[in-house]
Amino acid sequence: MSVDDSSSSQSLGVRFVWSAMATAAVACVIAAACTTAGSPEPVVGGRTSLAGRWGGQSAALTLTDSGGTIQYDCAHGGLLAALQPDEAGRFDVPGIHVREHGGPVSINERIDSLPARFTGVVRGDLMTLRVLVGVDTIGPLALRRGVDAMLTRCL
Repeated sequence: MSVDDSSSSQSLGVRFVWSAMATAAVACVIAAACTTAGSPEPVVGGRTSLAGRWGGQSAALTLTDSGGTIQYDCAHGGLLAALQPDEAGRFDVPGIHVREHGGPVSINERIDSLPARFTGVVRGDLMTLRVLVGVDTIGPLALRRGVDAMLTRCL
């Protein structure tokens, strides 16, 4: 093995460690946002909390009393605060959006994580959700409480 080969494999190892650390950091942010501590949410449609499973075409949303996670066909993300609708059922919550792609993930690949806003309206067990990522809008997504999502994952 030449000196260049050793340096190259060390560089590859360092890139792998940094990639793993970045992935762990994003996971920690989402996990911290999804703890169940906090006060109950206001009553919306006769319910005191929106926590639970919400599903529909191309999206699976899991809410807790302090945030949530979302899976799309080719992306995932997290809500960094509780979803608390106003009197009309409208909400606007900060979060993150992580783009995914088909195929294998490279060892030194950067996570494509972007700030996002989760906006929409809740009426009873129905939710209309839009995800604002920069100038892009995902949705509207029609979600129903307690329904399994219909996802087609990137391959």
